[in-house]
Parts: sequence; structure tokens; C-alpha cells
Amino acid sequence: MIRDPNKHFYKTVVVVWLTLSIAGVVLAAITWVQLSSKLIQAREAVAVREDVDHILKLLVDAETAQRGFTITGDATYLAPLSNAVTELPERFDHLMETALGDRVLIQRVSGLRAQAELNLAHQRRAVEARSTRGAQGAADIVSTGEGRQLMEEARVQGARIRLMRTDLVSEAGGLARSQLLRASLTSLVAGCFGIGAGVFAFWLSRVMLVQQARERELVEAKLLAERNSQEKTVFLANMSHEIRTPMNAILGFSELLQDELRLPKHRQFVNSIRTSASSLLQLINDILDMSKIEAGVMELMLEPTDPREVCDFLHTVFSEPASRKGLKLQCQVAEDLPRALLLDRIRLRQVLVNLVGNAVKFTERGHIEIRVQWEKQATSSHITLIIEVQDTGVGIPNDKLEAIFKPFVQSGHNRELEKQGTGLGLSIVKRLTEMLNGTVTAASVPGQGSAFSLRFCDVPISSRLPINDKLEPGGTVNFDHFRPATLLVVDDNEINCQLVAGMFSDTAHRLAFGTNGFEAVSLARKIRPDVILLDVRMPGMGGCEALAEIRKLPGLEMTPVIAVTASSLLSEEQDMQQRFSGYVRKPFSKRELFNELAQFLATQASEPATRADAPKTPAPPATGPIARELMEELQRLLKKEWPALRDSLAINETKALASRLEALGWRWGCPVLETYAQTLRQHAEAYAVEDLEKQLQEFPALVERLEQIR
Repeated sequence: MIRDPNKHFYKTVVVVWLTLSIAGVVLAAITWVQLSSKLIQAREAVAVREDVDHILKLLVDAETAQRGFTITGDATYLAPLSNAVTELPERFDHLMETALGDRVLIQRVSGLRAQAELNLAHQRRAVEARSTRGAQGAADIVSTGEGRQLMEEARVQGARIRLMRTDLVSEAGGLARSQLLRASLTSLVAGCFGIGAGVFAFWLSRVMLVQQARERELVEAKLLAERNSQEKTVFLANMSHEIRTPMNAILGFSELLQDELRLPKHRQFVNSIRTSASSLLQLINDILDMSKIEAGVMELMLEPTDPREVCDFLHTVFSEPASRKGLKLQCQVAEDLPRALLLDRIRLRQVLVNLVGNAVKFTERGHIEIRVQWEKQATSSHITLIIEVQDTGVGIPNDKLEAIFKPFVQSGHNRELEKQGTGLGLSIVKRLTEMLNGTVTAASVPGQGSAFSLRFCDVPISSRLPINDKLEPGGTVNFDHFRPATLLVVDDNEINCQLVAGMFSDTAHRLAFGTNGFEAVSLARKIRPDVILLDVRMPGMGGCEALAEIRKLPGLEMTPVIAVTASSLLSEEQDMQQRFSGYVRKPFSKRELFNELAQFLATQASEPATRADAPKTPAPPATGPIARELMEELQRLLKKEWPALRDSLAINETKALASRLEALGWRWGCPVLETYAQTLRQHAEAYAVEDLEKQLQEFPALVERLEQIR
């Protein structure tokens, strides 16, 4: 029997075709399974890292909460600690589920869990000690350093877990490429005998490659974003320090020089330098703020805030430039508005300063009105805060209302005025408002004015009263208000030392200077200063190291040490406030330094008694002659304080003058002076700018009439 060779050939071809087709499908399936396994492992690796990062964040928040409670005794600080106690078990359970099958990972996760429990136990002991034995009991536990050691060990164990899966994504990519090449070759051979099986295998491999590539790109992008964020943080810290240090000298020496000059022309030149330097500093601050927001390192500091104080601040800052342009600046606050809201007061001020500053800049006639209102919410402990800033300025075209909130975008309506800004103000307003859980909207009619509305939802009502931190511009700062003291100033920048020396020239205080941490320790041991002004960043031994050494010296454990730094990062500022007795940020003015020193230096003999503490002696008859002492004080006020108030119409300073005049009138039995002071205060409290200006203009005539009576 003769066999048909073609039939045998066809059978062979069919067998080969089926074999190769099946092999191609099997190889593709194996590739799919392996790729899926690697992708799952890669996702698990990312999940492990995220869980570890979140666990460490919870531990850090718990430690911060314990410190806040230990320092203040306020139980509201303990919320992060309670949150950590509740959330950590869930996080560790999820982490253990992810680590199933990996014995080493399970052991390390168990170790981290045990370390976290020890850490929380330590925090709870400190909290219990603070509650039962007071601040000293908690300080005894914290001073052991056990909490810091436990936290460092937790970070080390977390880092070991993260390193276990670092190379998993790149390994999965290499394996996928090799498997893809093998599957493609097999599919090509099988495709010669079966196009369907070969194309399917190739398509399946391509899909897997694209999916794996996307997963890897996402992981790499996330790692790159984290690294960029850290680099931006370091850049911002260095940039802020390098810029603020010379700006401190420019603004400080300009302030000192202005007090020494007598010719109006020279004073005008120096004032132009100060104004330009302040504008430059504002521009730098805007750019740094935008960089912080973009980098995600802008942090909020919530504290009890009275919106009325913010309105006083705005009126104090903008009343003079508004009055100079003939504008009426009005502030209206709802009478029943709660006195204390939990807000970031500084950022809220920054938002409103940008809005009101733009209103003053782009308004030539009419008025600027600030309205503060509120709405109740379902819970009595929260409200919705509404702030509106309306002006009668040039307005904004309708097609620009949305674009003006983008960086470096301006309306284009007034080119000359817009050249004075960066175009970042409204962008910062929008970003900060959103960070404060609020929204900002704008409405405008070109040629008639603009209105910006801020709406902050879920604003907590604070049970604590706000700290009165009103702006005190102008006025004379006299360091001799303090009793004579010895101050040690340590700064590696000679210009900064000269600046402080200039501020204290012609005073009764004694100053010594050092240029590094070693000299700070040596001079502190030698002269025993009353206060130390210590720069933080210095070569050799920095301020923090010098502080630690000074605290070891007998008798200097409680000496006030004020940190002086150019850093603008909130995290560094909080660290400085915890380590040092006080904190001053460059560039600082005489007023800022005075306010900081006022917390540590005793004052001289008290000022003349006010109404509250005046001696209970009979007042002179109301119709009698005016006392010589009273006239001397009035003449001094007329020459030194009244001119600045007449030009600036500063609300806070005017209230202070009115209180001083009322006390003098009562003490020396001068009803006319009392009545004048009471009327002056009423106009200031009502923000009646025109009436306030007229009342201030009458002060010289009043002094002259009283002089004639004397």
C-alpha cells in the first residue's frame, strides 16, 4: 500500500501548527500570569510603603499632640493621639494582610507594630503624668529621651520595610520585557501556520506591556514627585535665609538713618529706599508663598481669631493711603459675630491685605467697604464666615474675572498700576482661601467697581479668647523703657551686629557681640547676660548647638535666649519656638525686637497713673488754672505724637492717645480735655474718618486755649 506523501505532510503541518499555536497561547497565558503577578506585587509594594508612611505620620502626630498637651495642658491637643490609637490597629492589620506569604516582611511589620505600641504607651504615660502630676511630672518623663529613642527606632524599622520592595517595580519591568520577546518569537513562528493564534498572542503581549509600563510610570512619577517636594522644601529654606539676611540690614539701617536725618530732602530719599525695599520684600514673599503652595509645604496655624481685630488691622494699614487719595475706607462687622473663631489669623490677614490693597490701588474716587457677616450652621459650634470687599474703582472686564486668579495674570485694564505688582496677589488669595476651606468669587462692572466675596464654611467657634496682637505702626520705640540690662548678640554677619548696635545706641543697656556658637558660650559664661540674641545658622557651632551648651552652664539654665533667623518655614519656626525662649525672624524692626524683649526685661518706673490706678487724691477744681505738668505733657504730645496721627489717622494709635488724654484730664481736673478725648475715641471706634480727622485737627487749638487759661 502506497502512502500519500502529501497526506503525511499535511498531518505533520497540522500537528506542528496545532503544537505551535497551543504553545503560543500557553506562552502568552504564562506571560499574562507572570506579568499580573509582578504588577500585583508592585502594587502591594506601593501599598506597603504608603501604609508605613501613614503609620509613621500617625506616630509623629501623636507625639506632637502629647507635646502640645504637656506644654499647655489643653485637652484639645490630644485629638491626634486618640486618632492614632484608633487608626493604627487597622493600618497594621491591612499591612499584615498585604505581607502574607513573606515571612521576613511579617517579622518586620510585627516589630514595627510592637515599636508603635511602645511609643503610644510612652505618650499615654506622659499625658497621664501631665494630668495627675502637672507639667513637671510630664517633663520628667519627656526628659528621659525615651520617646525620641522609640520614634527613631520606629523610623529605622519603617525604612527597612520600605527598602525591601524598592527594586520590585524595576525587576518586574525587566522580566516582562524578556517574556514579551519570547512570546513574540513563538507567536511569529506560530503565525506562519495560524495567523489567528499568533496575532492573538502578540496582541495580548502588547496589552500587558502597555499596562505594565503605565503602572511603572505611575510609581516612578509618584517617587519623583516626593523627591521634588523635598528638594523644593530645602530650596525654599535656603532661598528665604539668603534673601532675608541682607534685607534685614537694608530695612533696619534705613530705619535708623531716617531718625538721624534732619533735612526733609534726605528723609524723603531714605523713605524711598525703605518703601522700595519693602516692595521688594513683598514681591519676594509672594513668590516664596506661591512656591510653598505649589510644593505643598504651606502649613496653617489655627488659633483663636477675632475678625474685628483683623478689621482694625486693615484700617490701620490702609487708612493713610486711602485718605491720601480721598477714599472713604469703611469696615462693617455684624454685631452678633462670635468673638473668637478658630482660623489662621496671619493667612486671613494676608488674603484681605491683598484684596484691600488692590482696591486702594485701583480706586481713584469713592469708597472701599469691608463687610464681615456670618451664618449659622447645623451645629452650634461652627459657623459660615462671609467677608466682602467692595470698591468703586476701575473694575474688571467680564472675560477676565476667572483668569485674574491665575498666577502672573492681570486684567490689563490699567497698565501703569499693574506694572507695580507681580500678578501673584489674587492667585495667592485663591490658593490660601482654598487652604482655609473657603471659596472666593468676584463680580465687577467696568468703570463702576469690583466686589470680592470670601466664604469660609465650617469655621469652629473657639472657647479661648484671641490674643490681642494689633499692629502698632509708627511711634517712638525707646529701649530705655526697660531697666538697664546686659545683652549678648551673636551673629556671624557683621552688618546685623552693627544694626543691633545702632538700635541700642544712646541707651543705658550694655551690649556684647560674638560671631559664632563658641564665642556665644564663652561670653555667656563670662558676662552672665540678661538676654541673649542668638543667630541660628552660623559656621562651626550653630545656634541650636550653642543653646544646648549654654543651658549646661550653672546659673544660665533659665537665661532668656531669643532665636534670630531668616527662615520662613513654619516647621522650623515651631521648632525654634519650642527650643528657644523667644523667636525673631529677619528682617525685624525696632518695634518687633522691642515687643520680643518686653517679655523678658523688666520695665522702668511706671508711666503716670491712668484712671484705673490713679492715686485717690482730690482733683484740682475744674475752673481753676491748668497745672504746669499737664501743659508740659500736652505740649510733648502735640510735638511728638500728634503729627504722625494727623497724617496717618491710625485707629489704634488714636485710641491710645484718646485714653491718655482722658486719663490726664481726669487726673488734673480738666473736663474740657476729658470731653475732647471721649469724642476722639468715639470717632476712632466708629471708623468715622472724616470726623476723626476734624477732631485731630482741633487738638492744637485746644492746647492753645488751655495754655491761655494757665
